[in-house]
Amino acid sequence: MTLTPFQRALYVVEQLRPGTGMNNVPVAARFQGPLDVARLRAAISQIVARHAALRTTFPGPEQVVGVGRVDLPTTQVDSEHAANELVRSWAGEPFDLTNGPLLRTRLLRLAPDDHILVVVMHQLITDGPSLQVFFDELADGYAGLGERPEPAGWAPDQTVADDDLKWWQEHLQGVPTVLRLPTDQPRPRVATSAGANHVHVVPAKVMAPVLRRAQELRVTPLVLMLTAYAALLARMAGQEQVLVGVPVSRRDRVELESAIGLFVNTLPVLVDTTGAPGFGDLCRRVQSELLDILEYADVPFDRIVAEVAPERHLSHAPLVQTYFSFESAPIVTPRLAGTTATAIECPQDDAKVDLDLTIFRAEPDSDDFRLTFTYRTDLFAAGTIAALAGQLEQLLASAAADPTFRLPAVRNRDTTAAAPPVVEAAAAPAQPEIERELVRIWQDVLGRTEVGLQDNFFDLGGTSFTLLATQSRLRALTGTAPPLVALLEYPTVAALAGYLGGAAGTAPAEQPTERLLAGRDRLRQRRRTARADNAEPT
Repeated sequence: MTLTPFQRALYVVEQLRPGTGMNNVPVAARFQGPLDVARLRAAISQIVARHAALRTTFPGPEQVVGVGRVDLPTTQVDSEHAANELVRSWAGEPFDLTNGPLLRTRLLRLAPDDHILVVVMHQLITDGPSLQVFFDELADGYAGLGERPEPAGWAPDQTVADDDLKWWQEHLQGVPTVLRLPTDQPRPRVATSAGANHVHVVPAKVMAPVLRRAQELRVTPLVLMLTAYAALLARMAGQEQVLVGVPVSRRDRVELESAIGLFVNTLPVLVDTTGAPGFGDLCRRVQSELLDILEYADVPFDRIVAEVAPERHLSHAPLVQTYFSFESAPIVTPRLAGTTATAIECPQDDAKVDLDLTIFRAEPDSDDFRLTFTYRTDLFAAGTIAALAGQLEQLLASAAADPTFRLPAVRNRDTTAAAPPVVEAAAAPAQPEIERELVRIWQDVLGRTEVGLQDNFFDLGGTSFTLLATQSRLRALTGTAPPLVALLEYPTVAALAGYLGGAAGTAPAEQPTERLLAGRDRLRQRRRTARADNAEPT
C-alpha cells in the first residue's frame, strides 16, 4: 500500500535523520496491585491482532501489513531512579522501519505488586487518540471482555484540490518561513536531533483562572494557550508574524474513533501580532485563523511546504520550526482490574524541530497542567528554556487577570547573524554517464521533457515525495541509494553526479550550496509569474 498523505512528510523526515528516536511516541503506566503478566501479554496480543497499523512495516515509501508479533520482556529494578532511567532509554530507542515491529512493550518490576508498563510506538502508525484506544482495549482484554472486531479499513483521498493549494499560497504569501529565535549557540549548518526536555507544571491557581478567561472570551483553551505561546515567540524573535505547527486530528469518520493509526495532519497556524493588539483581541484573531485553516485541513503538510517554502536548508525544518499541541485531558487514562493505575509521561529527548511545546492536564480531576518543552541542545541552553517556561506562565497569569492588556509591540531585530554561512562547494569533474542516468530519472519523476545539468531539482517542481522517488530509482539502478540528505545538498544533476561519482570529496552535510539556498526565491518568482499569466481578467 502507498503511504497516506499524513505519513509522507513523516517518512521523509525519518529518512533524513535515520537511527534516532525523534519520531517515537512513548507512554508508560504504573500498576500497583497484583498483576497477571500472562493475561497482560494476551491482552496486548489481542490489540495487535485487531489493528493492522500495529503490524505494519515500511520497507520503502510504502507500507506492508504483516502478521505482527508481541514481546513483553520483564526487567527487575531495585529503585525508582533505575526505573526512570530505563523508561527514558527505551523511549528513545530507534525503530527498524523495514523489519519492525513498530510497537514495543516492556514491563518493569519494582516489587511483586508494583509494575510499570512501557509502550512505545513509531509516529508512522499512531497518534494521540490511538494511545487511549490502546489502553482502553488493554483494560478490556485484561478483564476478559472478549475480542473486538478489526476496524474497517480506510484510505484517505490522495488528491488535493487546486483551489485548496491556492488558498494556502495566498494565505501565507509574504509570511516569514523561518522563526529567528535568539539562540545560545550559533545555528549549525546542519541541524541535529540532539535534544532535551524541560517539564514545567503550571499550577491550578494559575490555570483555573486561565480556563475561566477562555470561557469568557469564547475561545477554546487551546486557542488561549497557543496565543500566549506564539505572542511570546514573536517578541523573542522580533517578528510580528510567526508560524506554529499544530497537529489537527482528521478522525472525522465514525469508524476511526476506535482505530489505532496516524490520522493527524500538521498545519501551519499564522499568529499575527501586528498592531500590538490586546490579548483578548489576539485570541480572537487566532481562533478565526484556526477556523479558516480547518476548511483546508485536508491539504497534507508536505504539500503546503512544497508550495509555500520549497527551500530545503539543512540548518532548520522547512516552514515551521516550532510545534504546539494541547490536550485538556491527561496523555492517557490507564486502568487495569485489581490495580491502581497512573499514567507516566516519558517524552523522548530527540528533537524534531527547534522548539516543541506539548501541554497536558496532569491529572483527570486537577487543573494542574504539564508543559513539556522539547528543544534542540545545539541551539538552546537548559536555563534559557526554563526561563521561557516561566515567562509563559507569567503571560498566562496576566491574561487571566486582564485580557485587555496589550502586549508590547514587537521590535524587529537584526537576524542576519542567525543564518548559517554559505560555503560554495568545489567544482566536481564531469560524470557524463551518471549525468545521463540522472537526467532520465529526473525527467520521469518530475514529468519533464527537458532537464539541464545545472537545473535545480526544486526549481523544476521537486517535492519531498519526488525526492523519495528519485532515491528509490537510484537504489534500483545501482543496488544502493545515496542518503536523502545528499539529494538535498546536491540539487543539480551535475552536482549530484559528482557526488555519486566520488568527486565531492566530503560528506554532503559539510558543503551547503548557494543554489539550494537561492532555490526558494526563483521558484516563488516562477509561480507568481505563472499565476499572473493564468489569472482570469477582472
